[in-house]
Amino acid sequence: MIELDFLHKYCLFPRVFGFSPYFWLLWLLVPICQLWPWNSSFKYSQLFLIIVFIWFYRSSYTLSRWSPLWIGGQYLLAIYFYLNNIGLYFFVFTAWVIGSLPFNKFHFHWYLMIYYIALFIALAGKVFLTQFHWPASSSARAFSVIFMFFIILSPLGGRSVRNTYLRSGILKQQKQRYELLIRRQERDRIARDLHDSLGQAFTTITIQADLTQKILTQNPTEAKKQLTDIKKSAQQNLNLVRQIVTNMRTLSLPETLIKLTDKLQEFKVSLITENENLSKTWPKKIQQTIAAVIQEAITNTLQYGQAQEVRISFFEEQAQARIIIVDDGQGFEKIHPGAHGIQGMQERVAKSSGTFQIYSSHHGTKIDFSLPLLEESAS
Repeated sequence: MIELDFLHKYCLFPRVFGFSPYFWLLWLLVPICQLWPWNSSFKYSQLFLIIVFIWFYRSSYTLSRWSPLWIGGQYLLAIYFYLNNIGLYFFVFTAWVIGSLPFNKFHFHWYLMIYYIALFIALAGKVFLTQFHWPASSSARAFSVIFMFFIILSPLGGRSVRNTYLRSGILKQQKQRYELLIRRQERDRIARDLHDSLGQAFTTITIQADLTQKILTQNPTEAKKQLTDIKKSAQQNLNLVRQIVTNMRTLSLPETLIKLTDKLQEFKVSLITENENLSKTWPKKIQQTIAAVIQEAITNTLQYGQAQEVRISFFEEQAQARIIIVDDGQGFEKIHPGAHGIQGMQERVAKSSGTFQIYSSHHGTKIDFSLPLLEESAS
């Protein structure tokens, strides 16, 4: 445990930055190879300074009061290496450091200004203190210009990548909040159903039981009638409890899409929806049928289709809810007997008086089904 703590604190990069800091270390292979063979004290001193640069680079990814030292040291070493003909590669490291760190706007602009000043000093020193020559070939000159623009724009690119990841993290967190909100709203709805329906029903049963107890010996016929009513009420409320439990176990359409999106991401499959907002106004029973069909269709896609993208489109046409599910998997030639997944989807749609069609080829599979809205809305 002590060794792991030491590695995480002093050697490995913070996990929040992912793999990118390690990726940029590959650039060091260029100057290290340029120094080969390592047959002089000067070259060993250059290798030592490269190691110092790596230390500064790693330390700069942890914000502290020493951050100006770590970043400033990288600036100075990058200038030194360039003036000694090792190249501009070292500026790439500092560029992505200041672009990736969570600086506020003021500090980012400050470090960016110092970065450009250091880059200017390096280029000016190369021109005035040494013999600077453009590459002889046009292709080499073009590469030098492109690489120079890459060096200049790298801090802004790093900042843009960081902001993108930050927004992605915020959206992911917001999605988790919405999931919790949906669960809370569902719990509140169930609580209202239990209070409004079962509470009143059990109060009525209690009153009927008290009345039956009072007239049991005086009027057995009336007591028997009351017991029949109590039994009938108990049976009705038992059915109501079963219905509430069934609704609890059935995922809504938004919940199903959230669950399927997370599941597909595990398999590196993209789920894209079009006109999803239309479905929010559809009756709940229709949404549950759609959710069940979508879930079964995507299950088939993961098991057999080997798709990379699934697209679900929602339409409302002539009082019909129409859903089209398309994937880019390998498809199938014909529906085999005993294909319970497809048969289950067909039966669900038919039960709601809808229409169901499925098409498939080696380019993928398309499911097109419609459900009537008027009848469900009226109910």
